[in-house]
Amino acid sequence: MERVWTGLWSGTGVTEMGAVNTFRLLMQARKNQWLKPSELEELQAKKLRAMIKHAYDNTEFYRRKFKDARIRPEDIRTVDDLKRIPYTTKNELRNNSTGSMIAKGLDLKNCLVTETSGSTGIPTKIVYDQPANDFSKAINLRSYIENGLALTSKWVIFGDPRHFQKPKWFQKFGIFSPQWISAFDPIEKQLEFFQEFKPDIIGGYTSSILMLAQAVKERGITNITPKAVIGTSELLDPGTREYIDSVFNVKIIDHFGCVELNRTAWECSEHAGYHIDVDAVVMEFISNGEAAAPGERGEIVYTGLYNFGMPLIRYKIEDVGIPSDEVCPCKRGLPLMKLVEGRSDSFMQAPDGRMFSPIIWTLIMRKIPGVNQFKAIQEKKDLIRILVVRDQAFTEATAGQIVHDVQEVMGEEMHVDVEVVEEIPKDKSGKVRCAVSKVTISDQKW
Repeated sequence: MERVWTGLWSGTGVTEMGAVNTFRLLMQARKNQWLKPSELEELQAKKLRAMIKHAYDNTEFYRRKFKDARIRPEDIRTVDDLKRIPYTTKNELRNNSTGSMIAKGLDLKNCLVTETSGSTGIPTKIVYDQPANDFSKAINLRSYIENGLALTSKWVIFGDPRHFQKPKWFQKFGIFSPQWISAFDPIEKQLEFFQEFKPDIIGGYTSSILMLAQAVKERGITNITPKAVIGTSELLDPGTREYIDSVFNVKIIDHFGCVELNRTAWECSEHAGYHIDVDAVVMEFISNGEAAAPGERGEIVYTGLYNFGMPLIRYKIEDVGIPSDEVCPCKRGLPLMKLVEGRSDSFMQAPDGRMFSPIIWTLIMRKIPGVNQFKAIQEKKDLIRILVVRDQAFTEATAGQIVHDVQEVMGEEMHVDVEVVEEIPKDKSGKVRCAVSKVTISDQKW
Protein backbone atom coordinates (compact mmCIF):
# COMPACT_ATOMS: atom_id res chain seq x y z
CA MET A 1 0.00 0.00 0.00
CA GLU A 2 1.59 3.22 -1.16
CA ARG A 3 0.55 5.36 1.73
CA VAL A 4 3.31 7.94 1.95
CA TRP A 5 3.46 10.72 4.52
CA THR A 6 4.53 13.87 2.67
CA GLY A 7 4.58 16.18 5.67
CA LEU A 8 2.19 18.82 6.91
CA TRP A 9 4.54 21.69 6.20
CA SER A 10 6.93 20.32 3.60
CA GLY A 11 7.82 21.94 0.34
CA THR A 12 9.06 25.22 -1.01
CA GLY A 13 7.31 28.53 -1.29
CA VAL A 14 5.42 28.27 2.03
CA THR A 15 5.03 31.95 2.79
CA GLU A 16 3.38 33.73 5.67
CA MET A 17 0.31 34.22 3.46
CA GLY A 18 0.35 30.51 2.62
CA ALA A 19 0.22 29.64 6.30
CA VAL A 20 -2.62 32.10 6.91
CA ASN A 21 -4.50 30.58 3.98
CA THR A 22 -3.97 27.07 5.39
CA PHE A 23 -5.45 28.08 8.74
CA ARG A 24 -8.44 29.66 6.98
CA LEU A 25 -8.98 26.48 4.98
CA LEU A 26 -8.56 24.41 8.14
CA MET A 27 -11.40 26.30 9.83
CA GLN A 28 -13.65 25.59 6.82
CA ALA A 29 -12.61 21.93 6.66
CA ARG A 30 -13.50 21.43 10.32
CA LYS A 31 -16.95 22.87 9.61
CA ASN A 32 -17.38 20.71 6.50
CA GLN A 33 -17.09 17.43 8.41
CA TRP A 34 -20.34 18.17 10.26
CA LEU A 35 -22.39 18.97 7.14
CA LYS A 36 -25.24 16.65 6.24
CA PRO A 37 -24.30 13.90 3.74
CA SER A 38 -26.55 15.56 1.13
CA GLU A 39 -24.76 18.88 1.64
CA LEU A 40 -21.38 17.21 1.29
CA GLU A 41 -22.51 15.46 -1.90
CA GLU A 42 -23.56 18.82 -3.31
CA LEU A 43 -20.23 20.40 -2.33
CA GLN A 44 -18.32 17.48 -3.84
CA ALA A 45 -20.26 17.63 -7.12
CA LYS A 46 -19.67 21.38 -7.40
CA LYS A 47 -15.93 20.92 -6.92
CA LEU A 48 -15.93 17.99 -9.35
CA ARG A 49 -17.52 20.02 -12.14
CA ALA A 50 -14.95 22.79 -11.64
CA MET A 51 -12.05 20.33 -11.75
CA ILE A 52 -13.34 18.51 -14.84
CA LYS A 53 -13.73 21.77 -16.78
CA HIS A 54 -10.32 23.01 -15.66
CA ALA A 55 -8.57 19.77 -16.61
CA TYR A 56 -10.18 19.80 -20.07
CA ASP A 57 -9.39 23.46 -20.69
CA ASN A 58 -5.87 23.52 -19.26
CA THR A 59 -4.16 20.14 -19.65
CA GLU A 60 -3.19 18.48 -22.90
CA PHE A 61 -3.48 15.03 -21.28
CA TYR A 62 -7.12 15.25 -20.21
CA ARG A 63 -8.27 17.17 -23.26
CA ARG A 64 -6.95 14.29 -25.37
CA LYS A 65 -8.40 11.64 -23.04
CA PHE A 66 -11.85 13.27 -23.07
CA LYS A 67 -11.83 13.66 -26.84
CA ASP A 68 -10.79 10.03 -27.34
CA ALA A 69 -13.73 8.99 -25.12
CA ARG A 70 -16.06 11.41 -27.00
CA ILE A 71 -17.10 13.28 -23.89
CA ARG A 72 -17.08 16.95 -22.92
CA PRO A 73 -16.90 18.60 -19.48
CA GLU A 74 -20.62 19.35 -19.44
CA ASP A 75 -21.31 15.61 -19.64
CA ILE A 76 -19.92 15.18 -16.11
CA ARG A 77 -22.33 16.69 -13.58
CA THR A 78 -22.21 14.25 -10.68
CA VAL A 79 -19.99 11.52 -9.26
CA ASP A 80 -22.14 8.92 -11.03
CA ASP A 81 -21.13 10.45 -14.38
CA LEU A 82 -17.44 9.77 -13.75
CA LYS A 83 -17.80 6.22 -15.06
CA ARG A 84 -17.88 7.72 -18.56
CA ILE A 85 -14.26 8.81 -18.20
CA PRO A 86 -11.45 6.28 -18.82
CA TYR A 87 -9.10 5.53 -15.94
CA THR A 88 -5.78 7.30 -15.48
CA THR A 89 -3.11 4.67 -14.79
CA LYS A 90 0.14 4.82 -12.86
CA ASN A 91 2.04 4.22 -16.08
CA GLU A 92 0.36 7.25 -17.67
CA LEU A 93 1.23 9.32 -14.63
CA ARG A 94 4.89 8.24 -14.77
CA ASN A 95 5.11 9.17 -18.45
CA ASN A 96 3.27 12.52 -18.24
CA SER A 97 3.65 13.78 -14.67
CA THR A 98 5.80 16.79 -15.48
CA GLY A 99 4.56 17.26 -19.05
CA SER A 100 1.08 17.02 -20.54
CA MET A 101 -0.63 16.50 -17.14
CA ILE A 102 0.58 19.87 -15.82
CA ALA A 103 -1.80 22.81 -16.23
CA LYS A 104 -0.67 25.29 -18.86
CA GLY A 105 1.10 28.35 -17.51
CA LEU A 106 2.11 26.68 -14.24
CA ASP A 107 5.53 27.73 -12.93
CA LEU A 108 7.12 24.68 -11.31
CA LYS A 109 9.49 26.94 -9.38
CA ASN A 110 6.54 28.05 -7.26
CA CYS A 111 5.24 24.52 -6.69
CA LEU A 112 5.90 21.62 -4.36
CA VAL A 113 7.34 18.83 -6.50
CA THR A 114 7.54 15.53 -4.64
CA GLU A 115 7.80 11.85 -5.54
CA THR A 116 6.03 8.62 -4.76
CA SER A 117 8.08 6.07 -2.84
CA GLY A 118 8.78 4.15 -6.02
CA SER A 119 7.85 0.71 -4.68
CA THR A 120 7.75 -0.42 -8.31
CA GLY A 121 11.29 0.85 -8.73
CA ILE A 122 10.18 3.88 -10.73
CA PRO A 123 9.42 6.99 -8.63
CA THR A 124 6.75 9.33 -9.99
CA LYS A 125 6.87 13.10 -9.65
CA ILE A 126 3.81 14.80 -8.18
CA VAL A 127 3.23 18.55 -8.46
CA TYR A 128 1.18 20.62 -6.00
CA ASP A 129 0.63 24.28 -6.77
CA GLN A 130 0.61 26.69 -3.81
CA PRO A 131 -3.19 26.73 -3.25
CA ALA A 132 -3.28 22.92 -3.43
CA ASN A 133 -0.41 22.68 -0.98
CA ASP A 134 -2.27 24.95 1.45
CA PHE A 135 -5.50 22.97 1.11
CA SER A 136 -3.73 19.63 1.50
CA LYS A 137 -2.17 20.75 4.76
CA ALA A 138 -5.56 21.89 6.06
CA ILE A 139 -7.15 18.51 5.28
CA ASN A 140 -4.23 16.74 6.94
CA LEU A 141 -4.42 18.89 10.05
CA ARG A 142 -8.17 18.35 10.38
CA SER A 143 -7.85 14.67 11.17
CA TYR A 144 -4.96 15.23 13.59
CA ILE A 145 -6.85 17.92 15.50
CA GLU A 146 -10.01 15.80 15.63
CA ASN A 147 -7.92 13.06 17.25
CA GLY A 148 -6.21 15.07 19.95
CA LEU A 149 -3.61 17.40 18.42
CA ALA A 150 -3.67 20.80 20.13
CA LEU A 151 -2.09 24.03 18.98
CA THR A 152 1.09 23.52 21.01
CA SER A 153 1.15 19.73 21.47
CA LYS A 154 4.54 18.03 21.78
CA TRP A 155 4.36 16.11 18.52
CA VAL A 156 6.70 13.57 16.90
CA ILE A 157 6.44 12.18 13.37
CA PHE A 158 8.37 9.20 11.99
CA GLY A 159 9.21 9.70 8.35
CA ASP A 160 11.63 9.80 5.46
CA PRO A 161 14.43 12.33 6.13
CA ARG A 162 14.31 13.41 2.49
CA HIS A 163 10.98 15.09 3.30
CA PHE A 164 12.12 16.89 6.46
CA GLN A 165 11.98 20.68 6.31
CA LYS A 166 13.18 23.58 8.39
CA PRO A 167 10.56 25.01 10.79
CA LYS A 168 8.26 27.68 9.36
CA TRP A 169 7.84 31.04 11.05
CA PHE A 170 4.84 30.06 13.20
CA GLN A 171 6.43 26.75 14.23
CA LYS A 172 9.23 28.66 15.97
CA PHE A 173 6.52 29.57 18.49
CA GLY A 174 5.63 25.88 18.97
CA ILE A 175 2.43 26.10 16.91
CA PHE A 176 1.63 22.82 15.11
CA SER A 177 5.33 22.07 15.21
CA PRO A 178 6.20 18.38 14.81
CA GLN A 179 9.61 17.03 15.70
CA TRP A 180 10.76 14.77 12.88
CA ILE A 181 12.56 11.51 13.52
CA SER A 182 14.08 9.39 10.79
CA ALA A 183 12.65 5.92 10.27
CA PHE A 184 16.23 4.86 9.55
CA ASP A 185 17.63 5.92 12.94
CA PRO A 186 18.80 3.10 15.27
CA ILE A 187 16.18 2.18 17.84
CA GLU A 188 18.46 3.19 20.73
CA LYS A 189 18.73 6.70 19.34
CA GLN A 190 14.96 6.83 18.91
CA LEU A 191 14.34 5.66 22.48
CA GLU A 192 16.74 8.25 23.87
CA PHE A 193 14.91 11.00 22.01
CA PHE A 194 11.43 9.84 23.02
CA GLN A 195 12.35 9.48 26.69
CA GLU A 196 13.78 12.99 26.75
CA PHE A 197 11.06 14.68 24.64
CA LYS A 198 8.02 12.83 26.11
CA PRO A 199 5.63 13.57 23.23
CA ASP A 200 1.87 14.07 23.53
CA ILE A 201 1.31 12.86 19.95
CA ILE A 202 3.22 10.16 18.04
CA GLY A 203 2.56 9.90 14.31
CA GLY A 204 4.03 8.65 11.05
CA TYR A 205 4.98 5.27 9.63
CA THR A 206 3.03 2.48 11.31
CA SER A 207 5.95 0.05 11.09
CA SER A 208 8.21 2.55 12.89
CA ILE A 209 5.61 3.02 15.63
CA LEU A 210 5.36 -0.77 15.97
CA MET A 211 9.14 -1.15 16.32
CA LEU A 212 9.16 1.61 18.93
CA ALA A 213 6.38 -0.17 20.84
CA GLN A 214 8.30 -3.45 20.72
CA ALA A 215 11.43 -1.77 22.09
CA VAL A 216 9.46 0.00 24.82
CA LYS A 217 7.89 -3.28 25.94
CA GLU A 218 11.09 -5.33 25.75
CA ARG A 219 13.02 -2.80 27.84
CA GLY A 220 10.22 -2.16 30.33
CA ILE A 221 10.20 1.59 29.58
CA THR A 222 7.38 3.41 31.38
CA ASN A 223 7.95 7.10 30.68
CA ILE A 224 6.79 7.22 27.03
CA THR A 225 3.07 7.86 27.47
CA PRO A 226 1.52 9.65 24.48
CA LYS A 227 -2.05 10.91 24.57
CA ALA A 228 -2.58 9.85 20.95
CA VAL A 229 -0.85 7.59 18.42
CA ILE A 230 -1.63 8.15 14.74
CA GLY A 231 -0.28 5.76 12.11
CA THR A 232 -0.09 6.22 8.38
CA SER A 233 1.63 5.15 5.16
CA GLU A 234 1.20 1.40 5.73
CA LEU A 235 -1.46 -1.24 6.27
CA LEU A 236 -2.54 -1.45 9.91
CA ASP A 237 -3.40 -5.08 10.52
CA PRO A 238 -5.36 -6.25 13.59
CA GLY A 239 -2.31 -7.72 15.32
CA THR A 240 -0.25 -4.55 14.98
CA ARG A 241 -3.19 -2.43 16.15
CA GLU A 242 -3.69 -4.60 19.23
CA TYR A 243 0.02 -4.59 20.11
CA ILE A 244 0.49 -0.81 19.82
CA ASP A 245 -2.72 -0.19 21.80
CA SER A 246 -1.53 -2.43 24.62
CA VAL A 247 1.94 -0.87 24.90
CA PHE A 248 0.90 2.79 24.86
CA ASN A 249 -2.51 2.29 26.49
CA VAL A 250 -4.26 4.31 23.77
CA LYS A 251 -6.17 3.21 20.68
CA ILE A 252 -4.10 3.93 17.59
CA ILE A 253 -5.77 6.09 14.95
CA ASP A 254 -5.13 5.04 11.35
CA HIS A 255 -4.78 7.44 8.42
CA PHE A 256 -5.04 6.51 4.74
CA GLY A 257 -3.74 8.27 1.65
CA CYS A 258 -0.97 8.51 -0.93
CA VAL A 259 1.54 11.00 -2.26
CA GLU A 260 -0.57 11.64 -5.34
CA LEU A 261 -3.62 12.83 -3.36
CA ASN A 262 -2.13 13.11 0.14
CA ARG A 263 -4.38 12.10 3.07
CA THR A 264 -7.80 10.89 1.88
CA ALA A 265 -9.45 9.00 4.78
CA TRP A 266 -9.04 8.69 8.53
CA GLU A 267 -10.39 7.11 11.66
CA CYS A 268 -12.01 9.04 14.46
CA SER A 269 -12.12 7.93 18.10
CA GLU A 270 -15.16 5.74 17.40
CA HIS A 271 -13.08 3.42 15.16
CA ALA A 272 -16.20 2.66 13.09
CA GLY A 273 -14.33 2.95 9.80
CA TYR A 274 -12.37 5.55 7.83
CA HIS A 275 -14.00 8.93 7.18
CA ILE A 276 -13.48 9.78 3.52
CA ASP A 277 -12.40 13.38 2.83
CA VAL A 278 -15.10 13.93 0.22
CA ASP A 279 -14.45 17.68 0.26
CA ALA A 280 -10.98 16.88 -1.11
CA VAL A 281 -11.41 13.76 -3.28
CA VAL A 282 -13.88 11.46 -4.95
CA MET A 283 -13.12 7.88 -3.95
CA GLU A 284 -14.65 5.17 -6.11
CA PHE A 285 -14.49 1.45 -5.33
CA ILE A 286 -14.48 -0.60 -8.54
CA SER A 287 -15.22 -4.33 -8.80
CA ASN A 288 -15.39 -6.02 -12.20
CA GLY A 289 -15.61 -2.61 -13.86
CA GLU A 290 -18.61 -1.49 -11.80
CA ALA A 291 -19.09 0.34 -8.51
CA ALA A 292 -18.63 -2.06 -5.61
CA ALA A 293 -21.59 -2.48 -3.28
CA PRO A 294 -21.23 -1.59 0.42
CA GLY A 295 -19.29 -4.37 2.11
CA GLU A 296 -17.79 -5.54 -1.20
CA ARG A 297 -14.07 -5.34 -1.96
CA GLY A 298 -13.14 -2.85 -4.66
CA GLU A 299 -10.08 -1.27 -6.23
CA ILE A 300 -9.83 2.38 -5.21
CA VAL A 301 -10.04 5.01 -7.97
CA TYR A 302 -9.45 8.66 -7.07
CA THR A 303 -10.45 12.00 -8.52
CA GLY A 304 -8.77 14.96 -6.84
CA LEU A 305 -10.86 18.07 -6.20
CA TYR A 306 -8.31 20.74 -5.31
CA ASN A 307 -4.97 20.35 -7.13
CA PHE A 308 -5.55 22.43 -10.24
CA GLY A 309 -1.82 22.45 -10.99
CA MET A 310 -1.81 18.71 -11.70
CA PRO A 311 -5.33 17.28 -11.97
CA LEU A 312 -5.87 13.58 -11.39
CA ILE A 313 -9.16 12.17 -12.67
CA ARG A 314 -10.19 8.55 -12.14
CA TYR A 315 -6.68 7.64 -11.06
CA LYS A 316 -6.10 3.95 -10.28
CA ILE A 317 -3.99 4.01 -7.15
CA GLU A 318 -3.72 0.18 -6.96
CA ASP A 319 -5.03 0.08 -3.40
CA VAL A 320 -7.98 -2.06 -2.37
CA GLY A 321 -10.69 -1.17 0.14
CA ILE A 322 -14.26 -1.86 1.20
CA PRO A 323 -16.92 0.90 1.08
CA SER A 324 -19.52 1.20 3.81
CA ASP A 325 -23.03 2.65 4.02
CA GLU A 326 -22.98 2.70 7.81
CA VAL A 327 -23.22 5.93 9.81
CA CYS A 328 -20.46 6.63 12.32
CA PRO A 329 -21.66 7.17 15.92
CA CYS A 330 -19.67 10.44 15.90
CA LYS A 331 -22.38 11.86 13.56
CA ARG A 332 -19.91 13.40 11.11
CA GLY A 333 -21.36 13.70 7.62
CA LEU A 334 -18.18 12.37 6.01
CA PRO A 335 -18.97 8.87 4.64
CA LEU A 336 -17.06 5.76 5.68
CA MET A 337 -14.93 3.12 4.10
CA LYS A 338 -15.00 0.07 6.30
CA LEU A 339 -11.61 -1.48 5.70
CA VAL A 340 -8.34 -0.80 3.91
CA GLU A 341 -6.89 -4.03 2.57
CA GLY A 342 -3.62 -2.82 1.11
CA ARG A 343 -1.95 -2.40 -2.25
CA SER A 344 -3.03 -4.72 -5.00
CA ASP A 345 0.59 -5.93 -5.26
CA SER A 346 0.38 -7.02 -1.60
CA PHE A 347 -2.35 -9.53 -2.45
CA MET A 348 -1.28 -13.05 -3.29
CA GLN A 349 -2.89 -15.75 -5.38
CA ALA A 350 -2.48 -19.43 -4.53
CA PRO A 351 -1.89 -22.05 -7.28
CA ASP A 352 -5.57 -23.07 -7.03
CA GLY A 353 -6.66 -19.49 -7.86
CA ARG A 354 -7.68 -18.32 -4.39
CA MET A 355 -6.67 -14.75 -3.55
CA PHE A 356 -5.40 -13.63 -0.12
CA SER A 357 -5.36 -10.17 1.45
CA PRO A 358 -2.09 -9.07 3.14
CA ILE A 359 -3.98 -9.16 6.43
CA ILE A 360 -3.81 -12.99 6.28
CA TRP A 361 -0.10 -12.90 7.12
CA THR A 362 -0.64 -11.42 10.55
CA LEU A 363 -3.29 -14.03 11.27
CA ILE A 364 -0.88 -16.81 10.31
CA MET A 365 2.36 -15.53 11.78
CA ARG A 366 1.21 -14.12 15.11
CA LYS A 367 0.30 -17.65 16.27
CA ILE A 368 3.86 -18.91 15.74
CA PRO A 369 6.26 -18.50 18.69
CA GLY A 370 9.76 -17.32 17.90
CA VAL A 371 8.83 -14.79 15.19
CA ASN A 372 9.75 -11.21 16.03
CA GLN A 373 9.26 -9.67 12.57
CA PHE A 374 8.54 -11.10 9.14
CA LYS A 375 8.03 -10.30 5.49
CA ALA A 376 6.31 -12.58 2.96
CA ILE A 377 7.42 -12.29 -0.68
CA GLN A 378 5.64 -14.21 -3.43
CA GLU A 379 8.38 -14.95 -5.96
CA LYS A 380 6.33 -17.27 -8.22
CA LYS A 381 2.78 -18.54 -8.41
CA ASP A 382 3.79 -21.53 -6.29
CA LEU A 383 6.68 -20.06 -4.26
CA ILE A 384 6.64 -17.76 -1.24
CA ARG A 385 9.82 -16.67 0.54
CA ILE A 386 9.40 -15.61 4.16
CA LEU A 387 12.03 -13.46 5.87
CA VAL A 388 12.01 -13.90 9.64
CA VAL A 389 13.69 -12.00 12.44
CA ARG A 390 13.68 -14.46 15.31
CA ASP A 391 13.27 -13.89 19.03
CA GLN A 392 14.22 -16.01 22.05
CA ALA A 393 11.43 -18.52 21.47
CA PHE A 394 12.71 -19.45 17.98
CA THR A 395 13.74 -23.12 17.69
CA GLU A 396 14.67 -25.55 14.94
CA ALA A 397 10.99 -26.43 14.69
CA THR A 398 9.83 -22.86 14.03
CA ALA A 399 10.64 -22.86 10.32
CA GLY A 400 8.78 -26.13 9.87
CA GLN A 401 5.74 -24.72 11.64
CA ILE A 402 5.78 -21.66 9.38
CA VAL A 403 5.82 -23.87 6.29
CA HIS A 404 3.02 -26.06 7.70
CA ASP A 405 0.78 -23.14 8.70
CA VAL A 406 1.19 -21.31 5.39
CA GLN A 407 0.44 -24.45 3.38
CA GLU A 408 -2.55 -25.17 5.60
CA VAL A 409 -4.03 -21.85 4.50
CA MET A 410 -2.75 -21.53 0.92
CA GLY A 411 -2.52 -25.20 -0.07
CA GLU A 412 0.25 -27.80 -0.23
CA GLU A 413 1.09 -26.80 -3.81
CA MET A 414 2.54 -23.59 -2.42
CA HIS A 415 6.25 -24.01 -1.73
CA VAL A 416 7.48 -22.01 1.26
CA ASP A 417 11.11 -21.03 1.87
CA VAL A 418 11.95 -19.60 5.31
CA GLU A 419 15.00 -17.37 5.60
CA VAL A 420 16.25 -16.13 9.00
CA VAL A 421 17.63 -12.57 8.78
CA GLU A 422 19.01 -10.02 11.22
CA GLU A 423 16.51 -7.37 10.11
CA ILE A 424 13.78 -6.86 7.54
CA PRO A 425 14.98 -4.54 4.76
CA LYS A 426 13.08 -1.29 4.49
CA ASP A 427 11.79 0.36 1.34
CA LYS A 428 13.64 3.43 0.10
CA SER A 429 11.15 5.58 2.02
CA GLY A 430 11.91 3.80 5.28
CA LYS A 431 8.69 1.77 5.45
CA VAL A 432 8.46 -1.97 6.07
CA ARG A 433 5.85 -3.92 4.11
CA CYS A 434 4.86 -7.29 5.56
CA ALA A 435 3.73 -8.71 2.21
CA VAL A 436 4.61 -8.13 -1.43
CA SER A 437 3.94 -10.15 -4.56
CA LYS A 438 6.01 -10.21 -7.74
CA VAL A 439 3.29 -12.24 -9.47
CA THR A 440 0.51 -10.76 -11.58
CA ILE A 441 -2.85 -12.03 -10.34
CA SER A 442 -4.76 -13.82 -13.08
CA ASP A 443 -8.49 -13.19 -13.59
CA GLN A 444 -8.21 -10.33 -11.11
CA LYS A 445 -11.52 -9.50 -9.47
CA TRP A 446 -11.75 -7.03 -6.60
